[in-house]
Amino acid sequence: MYHVSCINFLGIREGKPSPVWLLFGYNGGMSPFLFLLIACRSPGPIQLEVGESAPGKDSAIQESEVEEIPGTDSDAKESVPPDTEPPAPTWPQACDDIYDPDQLQEFELTFTPAEWRGLQTDCQNGVQQYRPVSFGYDGQSYEAMVRLKGNWSWNCDKMQFVISFNEVDPDARFRGLRKVMLDAPWYDWTLLHERLAFSLFERRGLPYSCANSARLTIDGSYYGLYTNVERIDREYLERNFEDPTGNLYQGGSELKTNEDIGDTQSLTALQNARTAEEIGALVDLDQAVAEWATEAMIPAMDNYWAGVEINYYLYEAPGQGFMYLPYDMDLSFGDSRYGDGSLVWPDTLESDPITYEHYGWRKEELVQRVLADEVWCNRFVEELQKSRDAFVPADMQAQVDAWNSQIRDALDQDPRKSYSTRGHDQAVTELKQFMEDRAAFVDTWLAEGGHCPARW
Repeated sequence: MYHVSCINFLGIREGKPSPVWLLFGYNGGMSPFLFLLIACRSPGPIQLEVGESAPGKDSAIQESEVEEIPGTDSDAKESVPPDTEPPAPTWPQACDDIYDPDQLQEFELTFTPAEWRGLQTDCQNGVQQYRPVSFGYDGQSYEAMVRLKGNWSWNCDKMQFVISFNEVDPDARFRGLRKVMLDAPWYDWTLLHERLAFSLFERRGLPYSCANSARLTIDGSYYGLYTNVERIDREYLERNFEDPTGNLYQGGSELKTNEDIGDTQSLTALQNARTAEEIGALVDLDQAVAEWATEAMIPAMDNYWAGVEINYYLYEAPGQGFMYLPYDMDLSFGDSRYGDGSLVWPDTLESDPITYEHYGWRKEELVQRVLADEVWCNRFVEELQKSRDAFVPADMQAQVDAWNSQIRDALDQDPRKSYSTRGHDQAVTELKQFMEDRAAFVDTWLAEGGHCPARW
């Protein structure tokens, strides 16, 4: 007969003192046959005949009955060495918590009276210059600089802001960020366009900007509701790309990184490229046509796909070539409105994914040259299908409902919004309907076929 006993002693479990039982067995002599560290159900001797099981149990100790104790290997598997390296990072990396989509952020700006008057004068004069400000977040204050932002969305009744932390000290950062960017375009009555657009790029596995919503207080008073959007800069590159050291161009022309070196030979070569083959030697065309197709799916009426040369960035990724980065997506979807409620682009819903161009601009010649090539045109159509697969109306409508619920009260209380709360509610309803209608239009377009090579 074998005799088994559990001996209690004090151990450590999850960082706290805890009773641990030592299971010790012998066969009538003094030589032990078993020495295990487990959690016993109760102390006291247990007697089992050889080959005998406890009532209702198997003779082997069941894995589910043994409580795993930190520092032990109850599954008898090889332990992981303590010096094992953590998993290698992947890109894109997660957004900072300041862009948590489940949080409505609270920001505060505090000006001196003279600087606040100066900022208002800047707006009236169309001037973008930085002015000192105190930025408040989560009970802490940070010295910063602020300027106005916007082109067509410029609005002095509700100004938009770029808050910078590195104007005085180039190495200064706020939560690893150089800048906080607050958008509230007068034509987006839902104030959700950028959040929805960038979330689609994220689902596609393409570079994207983090975004959520934020209430802004100025000098102690609620000023308005904004979209809090990640700015495209070196930190954006570090989050989206394994190698962030390449040249970054705003609008495909203005160098924003490596300015001290100023080597733009590759950009000049791209501007001189005339065939799809020449372009493909410089551009990551797999990424490019995927980005263009995602803009076409939304559709992004004021962006590169539609021929607008200012609302995009080019990144020359080392070893990969030029890549297209989506930017300023607030005119995505089909519900952008003038002050009287009329649509900015009535033809958005049925805009052709290949041939559409912004009526104030011309289709980019580079896009025309690539899509005039049958192989790359067909690749564009394939990527459009992938974008359509990611554009799930029911899921996106659920996003709209969740985010609208999050911002609805703050928007209702916004003293400077250029539209009524009722107008906002109607725009939200029409945005959700547009998602269904656009998906149906693209489905029909894809089913028709015969779009390649593109003809201009």
